[in-house]
Amino acid sequence: MKKVLTILIVIFSIFLLTSCKEEQNNTDDSKIYLDSKFYNKSEFIKLKADEFEKVKDSAFVLYTYNSFCSLAVPCENIFKETMDKYNLTFYSMGIWEAQNTYVYNTVKYAPSIIIIKDKKVIAYLDAESDEDLIKYQDSDEFEKWLDKYIHLKK
Repeated sequence: MKKVLTILIVIFSIFLLTSCKEEQNNTDDSKIYLDSKFYNKSEFIKLKADEFEKVKDSAFVLYTYNSFCSLAVPCENIFKETMDKYNLTFYSMGIWEAQNTYVYNTVKYAPSIIIIKDKKVIAYLDAESDEDLIKYQDSDEFEKWLDKYIHLKK
């Protein structure tokens, strides 16, 4: 009986320790800073696929869009509110251009906000996800999501 109780306590302890570790992944330490130039001005910088492949920045945000977004409030306006509030610059690219970049290996649908560090997709909003829908429609929800991954101020 003591062995069974000991095993249960060990299993329970391991469960608690791994659960706590999961929670810690969303700490301020895991957030990234964008390259400095992205904290100076609220704007979208449009890129084509060939220009995007030459980008030397190590950390940035990319907005991919399409021409037929049918949300009641255009998501670009939602994103722009947060950009204006924090003076953030995002790259932007049509999804038809993004199809010719490494980003398309991960993100297939637009619109999307994609956080990139060292040419790797760190996080993105999924245009096909019901869970992400509110982030396209509410600037506060978008800001909370973005704040999980990047420092909003330098």
